[in-house]
Amino acid sequence: MKYHVVVTRIGNFVLQLLQTQDRLIIFNKTVPYPYQEMVVAHTVSELKEDIVPGDTLLMGGYEYSVTAIGDTALEDLRKNGHVTIVFSGKDSVEQPGQIMVKGKYMPRLMVGDEIIFE
Repeated sequence: MKYHVVVTRIGNFVLQLLQTQDRLIIFNKTVPYPYQEMVVAHTVSELKEDIVPGDTLLMGGYEYSVTAIGDTALEDLRKNGHVTIVFSGKDSVEQPGQIMVKGKYMPRLMVGDEIIFE
């Protein structure tokens, strides 16, 4: 397991962002107040090994394949547990803090669910 966290809070605008832009923003539970409604907050954890294309993301009962990683995504994940996960399956990122993934379904997250990169 490269990264493992548990969801502690889901902001009010998370579902809208997921439905309209196919993206989910995660941030450890120290997320600044102005952003709390836009993110999935989670427990603090350590990135044990770099995430690379071909790795697997387990989230909300579904499995996704990592297709691309932005230049600052791993650094942001290490510092703040922060990254934008985009479910487009593209082979390149639009922003440096993104991780692109592909899978059959969009995740359905609840407090207490795990987010795992392996």
